[in-house]
Amino acid sequence: MQASSTAFEIPLSRGEDLGALRYAFDAASTPDKLAAGTVATLRTPGGDQRVTIERVDDKRITLAAMMPIDPTGAPIALVLAPWFLYDRLIEALGGIGDHHAVDRALTLFGKGSHARTPTPLVRAHAGLDASQRAAVQLCSDSDLAFVWGPPGTGKTMTLASVIEELLAQGKRILLASTTNAAIDQVLAKIAHRPWFAAGETIRLGRSEAETFGTELGEIVQRLHGAYRGTLERLRARVGEADMLIRTARALAGELTVATAPQQSLFASGPLALRAGSLARVFSAGLADELAKRSARDQAKALEHRGARLERVRTLAKARIAELAAKDRELEARIVAEARMVVCTLTNAYLSPLMADQRFDVLIAEEAGMATLPPLFYAACLCRERVIVVGDPRQLPPIVQSDDEMVKRAIGRNIFDVTVPDPERSEVVAMLGVQYRMHPAIGSLVGELFYSGRLIHGADPEATIAIAERAPFPGQAVVVVDTQGRTTCERSAKGTSRVNLGSAEVTAGLAFEAVSGGSTSVAVITPYAAQAAEIRKLLAARGIGDAVECSTIHRFQGRECDVVIIDLVDAAPMRQSALLADAPNLLNVSISRARGKLVIVADVDYFTTTAPTGIVAALLAAAQRVPSAASPARALAET
Repeated sequence: MQASSTAFEIPLSRGEDLGALRYAFDAASTPDKLAAGTVATLRTPGGDQRVTIERVDDKRITLAAMMPIDPTGAPIALVLAPWFLYDRLIEALGGIGDHHAVDRALTLFGKGSHARTPTPLVRAHAGLDASQRAAVQLCSDSDLAFVWGPPGTGKTMTLASVIEELLAQGKRILLASTTNAAIDQVLAKIAHRPWFAAGETIRLGRSEAETFGTELGEIVQRLHGAYRGTLERLRARVGEADMLIRTARALAGELTVATAPQQSLFASGPLALRAGSLARVFSAGLADELAKRSARDQAKALEHRGARLERVRTLAKARIAELAAKDRELEARIVAEARMVVCTLTNAYLSPLMADQRFDVLIAEEAGMATLPPLFYAACLCRERVIVVGDPRQLPPIVQSDDEMVKRAIGRNIFDVTVPDPERSEVVAMLGVQYRMHPAIGSLVGELFYSGRLIHGADPEATIAIAERAPFPGQAVVVVDTQGRTTCERSAKGTSRVNLGSAEVTAGLAFEAVSGGSTSVAVITPYAAQAAEIRKLLAARGIGDAVECSTIHRFQGRECDVVIIDLVDAAPMRQSALLADAPNLLNVSISRARGKLVIVADVDYFTTTAPTGIVAALLAAAQRVPSAASPARALAET
């Protein structure tokens, strides 16, 4: 990352000195990487220095510095390095010691024995199917449990029941995930349960979604709201004092020449300031009075005024620092008293508030996408058990290196490391009923990726109603064969791929879906360049806002009534490794659809270039699904 990327700057403004080498600024933007615990470089007119981000409140950030700075100088910017998370992760791993639950982390990685003690469930968990209830039971009994949740099997609902059960048993939980989106889903699922209490569940980090009163900053503001007005007034007073001090100094500078000893008998007399200038620092009445006095008297008055303003500013800053310290103390107490802390795996090692926290249980959500080192560290914070929730047949961790050591140490998913044969492992509970997809789509997913083990429990009326709409009314699975009539090429901007012909076909199908009354339509493709091209075509057809269009990677965890997949690859290019070696990617793509799945592909190209490949197998299986249209018919109808 250091070799292939550069640091980026975030301009800062409205700086204030909080005392004790802490400073607050408004940030021009607050990307996800801007989190408490982040170490960055502060670039000021006086030079650069390392700082640590202590708080991020919307666009107001608080920094802890090593040396004093002038927060009013300009320009000031925060410089962030994309690789800083790895620096902090290495630091966190290096700090693991006897006070961490290393044995629990080793068990998670298959390097220690696990134990299972039958434990009666405390809660009834009404509404769960047999496989979901078995998963809750495993999480209650075993100190190592993997909840395997194929698409649409109610993984989040099951996880909510696991949380309810463990809290009822008096356990303290760390719920960590790779993404904020996954945390949003869990919170949305548990927030309306009778047992949920925002004060007992604390969320670290920011989210654009509803946090249901769990976000730490919201709680602090709620509890310390009584003096928030005082804090704002103090900050306003500091800002006003800063401005008046600068003005007083400027006016004093104008008087410096006037009050200097005359250089000759012919020099002009001292020039005093007029009332209008003095009114910028003094009250109108006092300015009028001072305007009648000599320049020396005015200079003395400005000196006294400046000294008083300095005292006001110092006292206000001291009070602000006192209130900020109370906020930090309150934050630490809230987190320490929480029964469940929810955060990203990154925040588990990045946030200073987490350093001394210990839990009974780690629940790692979307763990199939998690890189291994943060999982190891999070497990070290939990004394009794680790619960892994995810799907090894969906997208794996993303690494930005082809180095074999990197791929082995970071790029494998935890299922492959600990339970490489999940179908036969005693610590794995697979959720077996899918409630999302039309049976035709569910059968395709189950046959290709889950050894035919999925049972179909989706509402038949709802999914059939979707399938009845255009395009291809009455068919849930359709393969649109472009029959060698399209051309794939490398995009003009990098290594991505585009296929203008298949993009036109795909956009046309999306237009048919929207025109046919579908209000939940998605177009997904393996390549960012193709997604950009299709978005242009959708906009030209006037449906840009009615259709979601993105890469498959960005669509994991989402679902829509109608999903149109553009596989893009075609002659004269070779089949991309992105498709050829990525069964998980294809699983994610086809399992997003509730009622209608349309696959746009050059069938003969895939079956000829890689007859035993996963894409050829997908297309063959899709064409065998009873409701699937034949390639020739699909092309003709398109």
